[in-house]
Amino acid sequence: MERVETQDDSSNPALVFGISGEQGRSVVESFVDAGYSPVYGFTSNKDALNDQYLSDALQCVLLEGNLGNPDDVRKALVSTKATTIFLATTTAIPTELHSGFQVSQEEEYDSIVQFFTILKEIYEDDQKNRTVVFSTHDNVQELCRRHLEETGKEWIVPSDDGSIVPHFSAKGKGGEEALRLLEDTPGIDLILLTLPFLYSNFLGFFAPLPNEENTQWELTASFGDGYTKIDMMDDSQKTDFLPSLFSVAICRNSSKYRGMNLRVATESISMDEVAAIFGDLYGKDIIYNPLLPEELAALEFPSAPAMAQMCQYLGSPQFQHHDLELTKELVGPRARHTFSDWLLTHSDSTAFTQLGLDRDSPELTKICVFGATSPQGTSVIRGLLNDTRKSYEIRGTTRQDPDTSEKVQEIIALDPSRVTFVKADFDDIESCQKALEDMDGAFLVADLNENQSEPFGVQEKRVNNIIDACEGRVHHLVFSTMENNEAVTEDLPKKDLMEFSPKARAAAYARSKKLSVTFVLMPCYSETFFDMMEVRKDEDGKDRLILQIPSDNGKVMCMSLDELGPAVASIFDSYECFAGHEIGLVTDFISVSEVQDIFQDAFGEHHDVQVEAVDSKKWIEARSTYMKDLGQLFAGVSHSNFIANRHSIAKTFKLVPSARNLRGWVEQNKENESFREKLGLR
Repeated sequence: MERVETQDDSSNPALVFGISGEQGRSVVESFVDAGYSPVYGFTSNKDALNDQYLSDALQCVLLEGNLGNPDDVRKALVSTKATTIFLATTTAIPTELHSGFQVSQEEEYDSIVQFFTILKEIYEDDQKNRTVVFSTHDNVQELCRRHLEETGKEWIVPSDDGSIVPHFSAKGKGGEEALRLLEDTPGIDLILLTLPFLYSNFLGFFAPLPNEENTQWELTASFGDGYTKIDMMDDSQKTDFLPSLFSVAICRNSSKYRGMNLRVATESISMDEVAAIFGDLYGKDIIYNPLLPEELAALEFPSAPAMAQMCQYLGSPQFQHHDLELTKELVGPRARHTFSDWLLTHSDSTAFTQLGLDRDSPELTKICVFGATSPQGTSVIRGLLNDTRKSYEIRGTTRQDPDTSEKVQEIIALDPSRVTFVKADFDDIESCQKALEDMDGAFLVADLNENQSEPFGVQEKRVNNIIDACEGRVHHLVFSTMENNEAVTEDLPKKDLMEFSPKARAAAYARSKKLSVTFVLMPCYSETFFDMMEVRKDEDGKDRLILQIPSDNGKVMCMSLDELGPAVASIFDSYECFAGHEIGLVTDFISVSEVQDIFQDAFGEHHDVQVEAVDSKKWIEARSTYMKDLGQLFAGVSHSNFIANRHSIAKTFKLVPSARNLRGWVEQNKENESFREKLGLR
């Protein structure tokens, strides 16, 4: 049968079923903006019926009725004489745990079929042409049945009552039946609009929540890994996206889309990207915490099982993705809003403010530095003193008497008004706690090889004491640690490395505490190259610079100690963005030959620079404590993919934009008196 054109009424009425939700409200707005009049809104929701924005601002004529009541539906369709109709249905998710999903699914399906049956009967009576857009989803239950039939494997485990994503399946099955009902009714143009995951879900079940320790925020879902792309869309972009999508582009070109299922989406975006957008906007460390479907289903929310199934479906490789190009066609010249746009306009939503996402964290200006007289500790103190964003008060700790220590007095002299020292016994938790009194944050570098005669366990216990003291007393700890030796040596041909693992175990201990921590991993220090050099005379009596390196192949990571301080200052300045993060600092991945060229260019006018590869084990044993640690990096650790993948030049320069690579650092320091003295230069 062909569609019969009927005489137009002077009015252009539109009817929206389901105006209590964001989607229905937006469609009302789009119809009003497009010139439909009057616009009717059908709902059983008391709040929507009393919504002055709908009734007064939009002049929407509100109709009270229940979609499950055939008399209410018939009355609305007949009395309004609407020729443009939008239908959105709602699944009545059970309020009790683990029950009633299949019943809710069947009730919604029945109401959809009843609606289109009544609509067909009315058309047969009045022969008035109508265009209907039905907002639907995929019939996941049927898709899973087919998958099991074709492969013999279960795709998504049904709930105890047999339901699978009931709030999707009811609409999907209803849409399929509606198309079948109307296939011989040309006067009714039915267009299915299949929606993706909606941004508004982040206002409810999927809102970021603080973890148990309140040190990090988590987006919890079971979409799989964090880089899986999920089709998403905004359901409330009012006069920009939805007006053209739901009314103008579809209802006025209905013949083009008649009988089609339009799978729309604004973008495909991963949960890691969503978490990063949340973090950038609110200035907090927000991560995606992927749960197994059964873990999400076990959460104490009535809708948790259905949400877990939905996540598994949307994140599955078998999922049929939505059509971004079609969406562009429907939107036309209007801009498509992304998740970033949506979040910006909803940033002050009570769903987020009640959780505390918008609360500013306390500013950190009083920092205690454990290991203050070490090379790293001194760099951090200098970095905090030189920071122009704020003025820090710094308290260093030492196991010696601060008044008699020359090193301590040198550090205090950097700025006596802002740097103080206290004596702290790291074997005594109370002593560590006292050092932290009135402090906002702490930096910890632990040289676990400080005393070669002491077992590693003794030094590890001291670090743990400091971590225990920090818990509940400071807002943030920056912990300079090392990689786990067990993991490192699996990636190396040689396993004669010293013990890195105590520091890694201490980091794992810190992660187990209710403590906000950023973990910093240092590479080889650029300064180390000067310690690796010695002046020798050749057989002609000419001085040569010999660079003794316990390796002669591959590339090593390096960065000047000077860059650590500014990096730590940047972390403290935005500590919530880095809470829980591990940051591997590095400015160069550089070969020994490149190192030789850099020093030849800098000092070649005085000495030739030569490289001498030495036995790594003997080299390490002959060095001082801190050089032993660094020597191991040259011995092979820097050649490990495990290590290299944990260090990032990009992240380093983001923290310290003025950081220098090795060539730049050598150029700036080639006139340094102490370095020149080591090289035998005047």
